[in-house]
Amino acid sequence: MKNIDWRIRIIGGLLMLVGAGIAVQHALTLRAMAENYNHMGVLALIAIWGGCDSILKGIQAKQDH
Repeated sequence: MKNIDWRIRIIGGLLMLVGAGIAVQHALTLRAMAENYNHMGVLALIAIWGGCDSILKGIQAKQDH
């Protein structure tokens, strides 16, 4: 996936971070209702990791130009 423009990578990474924030908020809501919230926490962690990775790759691609 080296042909993706750096702007798209950064926007995608930011969208993943926003999604992670929503997942954390939902997990905290589930926790307050005393329900199983682990799957939402794992989703948030994976989205944070993916978002940060995508943003870093976008910044790196911008510097290579």
